[in-house]
Amino acid sequence: MSEENKQYIPTSATFQPRYTGPSLENMTPEQTALRKSILESRPRTGLSGPFGPWLAVPSIAGPSQQLGRTVRYETSLSMRESELVILLTGAKFKSEAEFDIHVGEATRAGIGLDVINKIPRGLLLSQERGKKEGVDNLNVEFSLENVKKHLIPQLEKEISTEGKGDLQRDIPIVLFTAELLETNTVSDESYTTTKQMLGGDDSILVEIVAIVGYYAYVAYTLNVFRIASSSS
Repeated sequence: MSEENKQYIPTSATFQPRYTGPSLENMTPEQTALRKSILESRPRTGLSGPFGPWLAVPSIAGPSQQLGRTVRYETSLSMRESELVILLTGAKFKSEAEFDIHVGEATRAGIGLDVINKIPRGLLLSQERGKKEGVDNLNVEFSLENVKKHLIPQLEKEISTEGKGDLQRDIPIVLFTAELLETNTVSDESYTTTKQMLGGDDSILVEIVAIVGYYAYVAYTLNVFRIASSSS
C-alpha cells in the first residue's frame, strides 16, 4: 500500500477529559487576557492540548506558553528534527494525545507514516481493555534498543530512497533522544559523538534536552487530565 493511501487513526480522539480548564464565564481578567494571547499565537490549534488546564494557573500558563514557542520555533533544529524528538517523547510517556497531535505536524514536516509507525510505543492506555480481553498487542515497548531495531532502519530507508531528512543529523538526534528518554541521561560517548555529528556545538544538545523536557511536561499534563487530541 502506498503511503498516500495510508491513514493514521488517532487513539485519543474519544477520550473523556477530566478537566479542560476554567470556563470562559468563570475566567479572571488575567486568564481572559492570557487566553486571548494564546489564541492569537496559535490560530490553527487554539487552546488544544495542555493549554486549557494550564490556564487554571496563569503564572504557570504564561511561562509555559513562552517556553513552548521557543522550543518549537526558535531552535536550530529543523521542524522535521524537532518532530522526531517530540514523537519519541510522546511515545516514551505514552501520551496518546501528544502523539496524535504531532503526527499531523510530523507529516507536514516531511516524516512519512512508515517512519512514524515504527516508533515503539508499547501497550497504550486506550488498549488496556483489549489486553485484558486477550487481544494481542503488536507494538513493542519504548527503549533505545527497540528504537535502533525498528525505527532507525525505516528512517535510513526514507532518507536514502526518498531524499527526506539528513542521515548525518536525523540518526544522531533520534539516538540521543531515545537514550535520554530511556536512561534519563546519556553516556559520555553519546554526548561527544552526537555533539561532533551535529556541528561541534553544545548548544544543540541544550536544545534537544529542552524539547524533550518541555514535551515531557506536556505529556504529563495531557495524561493526567486525559485530554483528547481534539479537545479545545
